[in-house]
Amino acid sequence: MRIIEKRVVVLAVLLLVVLAAWAPWLTEDFAISRVVAKLGGMDRPYNYLGEVMALGDVPKIVVRIPFGALVYFPSEAVYIVTFFGLVL
Repeated sequence: MRIIEKRVVVLAVLLLVVLAAWAPWLTEDFAISRVVAKLGGMDRPYNYLGEVMALGDVPKIVVRIPFGALVYFPSEAVYIVTFFGLVL
């Protein structure tokens, strides 16, 4: 392989890694919907800080991290949504 071909391959791989870390397709609404779907839906009862309420009423904060997002229920729980949609 010539040096120019190697540089092109390295730049292409670097571009893919940067794109996966940025994950522009992973929006706040998508991350929240994935977590809510994993927990059973918007109407499912959820014990939030000692009070039972519908999961749709629980406050949610989304924090972007490389290769994913954190969906945070303040003072309660944190769920990780990876760049390909898996909820951990």
